[in-house]
Amino acid sequence: MKTLYALIIAGMLALSGVAHAAPAPADVRLYRLDCGTMHFGDLSMMSDSGEYQGQTYDIVISCYVIKHGDDWMLWDTGFAKNFQQGVKNGTLDMKLSTTIVDQLRTIGLTSDDIRYVAISHSHFDHTGQTRDFPHATLIMQQREYAVLSDKQAAESHFIDPELLGIRPDHLKLIDGDYDFFGDGTVKAILLPGHTPGHMALQLTLPHAGPVILSGDQWHFTENRARNQVPTFNFDHDTTLKSSARLEQILRTTGARLIIQHEPADNAKLPKLPAWLD
Repeated sequence: MKTLYALIIAGMLALSGVAHAAPAPADVRLYRLDCGTMHFGDLSMMSDSGEYQGQTYDIVISCYVIKHGDDWMLWDTGFAKNFQQGVKNGTLDMKLSTTIVDQLRTIGLTSDDIRYVAISHSHFDHTGQTRDFPHATLIMQQREYAVLSDKQAAESHFIDPELLGIRPDHLKLIDGDYDFFGDGTVKAILLPGHTPGHMALQLTLPHAGPVILSGDQWHFTENRARNQVPTFNFDHDTTLKSSARLEQILRTTGARLIIQHEPADNAKLPKLPAWLD
């Protein structure tokens, strides 16, 4: 009898439209921001097996804004604002043409609208403007956070702990793959090796489908094709294992890969104020 009553109630709810009501899919959008340029006068640092000797290359420094429903998340924060004056370090020439905050204005946002700042890893070209978002929750891997405690070791790997301006009450540490909003549309993929807590970002967009932002798993297309490991990575073998894992995810999901430093990949994304969805 209870089963009969349950069926009757379910039928009534179905007729009223309640039983089949499901949460509307989140409005997920991807915006690409210009967070600088870098010229390699000596590209050999991009391979610990001696490739690229005598070669030069230009890469882009990219940051991304992700809209998820009413929430806004920033993925990486690029060069610090003082790079607007141009910075030269060894064979590297680096320049920032505009700030993240200025670019946010073109889509009607201020720094206070950003709820989360997630960093793929803590290298200086991915963390430079983090302090401009003091009210956002900073999200990073636990093992990446541990690197920051040894300033000398961090700086030897192009990490400046001071850039992050970490506030414990605005810090969320994660361990491994992570679903940011709990619905599978915005997920971190742990890929250690480049740094101990390096990660990529996997998005599922309503129309474009799956998209993966590489972090620094690879720096440009040829770097990926040759399966190269930069000289300054924390661990060679772990990097290669992470490359294999990301390649498998790309095959399984059919995701579009955006190598964050590859000019060609980023040139195919809409320019602000437009977005990919």
